[in-house]
Order: sequence, then C-alpha cells, then structure tokens
Amino acid sequence: MLEQNSSIPLYEQLKQAIKSEIQAGAYKPGCRMPSEAELEQIYQVSRITVRRAIKELCQEEILVRKQGKGTFVLENPVYKHIDRTIGSFHDSMAKEGKKVTVDILEKSIIRVRASYASDLAIAPDDEVVYLKRLMYADGIPVMIDTNYIPLKRFPGIYDRLEGNLALFSLLEKEYGVKLERYYKVLKVQKATREMGRLLDCRAGDPMFDLFKITYNDEGVPQTISISILKGEDTFYVISNGDVEGDEVNQSGLSWKM
Repeated sequence: MLEQNSSIPLYEQLKQAIKSEIQAGAYKPGCRMPSEAELEQIYQVSRITVRRAIKELCQEEILVRKQGKGTFVLENPVYKHIDRTIGSFHDSMAKEGKKVTVDILEKSIIRVRASYASDLAIAPDDEVVYLKRLMYADGIPVMIDTNYIPLKRFPGIYDRLEGNLALFSLLEKEYGVKLERYYKVLKVQKATREMGRLLDCRAGDPMFDLFKITYNDEGVPQTISISILKGEDTFYVISNGDVEGDEVNQSGLSWKM
C-alpha cells in the first residue's frame, strides 16, 4: 500500500508500484492495465493521482494508451528509433541487439513515373532497380520497404541486392557514396489486405507511410524509399532542442517491439 504521509508524492509512489508489478509479472507485456477506477481501488488513491501516474508512465514509454481500448503494458518498454539518422534499418537494429532478416518480395528493372525521375535527377527513360522487401527484427515483421535505385548511378547493383543485405551499407562501401541528408514526407493511410498479411495486422488499420529521398554529400539524390509501418506500433518524434541526446530539430519514426 502507498504511504499517504511520505515525502514522496503519491503519483510517484504509484508509478514505482506499477513498475514493480510489471517487473514481477503481475502486469505482463502486451496486456491491458486495470481501468483508472480499478487502480483507484487497488492502490487507494484519487483519480487525479492515477491519471498523472499513468500519463507519466506513458511518457516514459512503459505504458501506451490505445484509443477506445484502454492502457497497455508495452510488449517491450523500449522504443526503437529507425529513422532518426541517415543510417539503415540494419544499423538501428544492430545498436539494439536485434537480428535483422529480410524477405525480398519483388526485384525488377523498371522505368519510374516522371515525378520520381525528377526526384532522382535522372531522365524519364533511365532504368531503375525496383526493390520491395519485408524487414524483420528478431523474427517480427516490422516494415515494408520499397526502394528505387538508379542503375546508371550504381552499375551492377541489381545482382548485389540479395538476402539480408543492408542497402545503405552497400552504397557506402561498394560505391563510395557518402549519404549526408534526406528529404522526407510522412502521411497516414489505411492498411490494405496485403499490408495486413505482411505486417500481421488488419486491413483498415492505420499505417505510417514514409516517403524519403536520400542525397549524397554533393546534394545529388541517390535513392527513393517508401517505408510502411503499423501506426499502432509507431510514433513520430519531433524535437527542437537537445532532449535525451537528440540534436536540434531532430525528428524521426520510432516503433516498439
């Protein structure tokens, strides 16, 4: 039971109590937490105390609120940042100790629409490698990743795009490309049946759709990528100052496992 006369605020005591219960397995990862009313009764505190504790636990990425469903314990209360830097999905997951595997869904040589040709600074009839992959982290499908790679800029790359290859690493190591910046557009869409099948969700669920053009150190566009992630497992981070190591005006997609 919480100590009413302690110098530690009740909401802080409640946060610690909930964390301890999670660590002990009383509230298991992925499970729905008791309602606010139930937490009031369990811990003998006010609704205001419960709401503040839950709010801060969500901010600390221990719990997550799902509209119309309730509050849940994160399946792994650590968020993984996959689009905060130029580095690849492989690099981001390696830093978290996750094993990346890749299914190549489609690979072909095509000519892209005029707008994509303009974005890539190539002629409309220039050939491009179309690469569509399903990316996994520790066996969990995380992202549908589609890339458009100009053949004239990267001769012979078609045959090198195999297996669990990290695309950005290939461009840097084999073609000497220094990836310095990117331009991106984020939108939200509903999952198609194919997206639901690949990412283990339902058709109609909210999805993040991230369009990105990556540039080298001379400002020349190198690739276009389109990443699809489940909205329920993803959030967008925007900061205009140094917060927990983020650089000024840093932003990016993040996801939970």
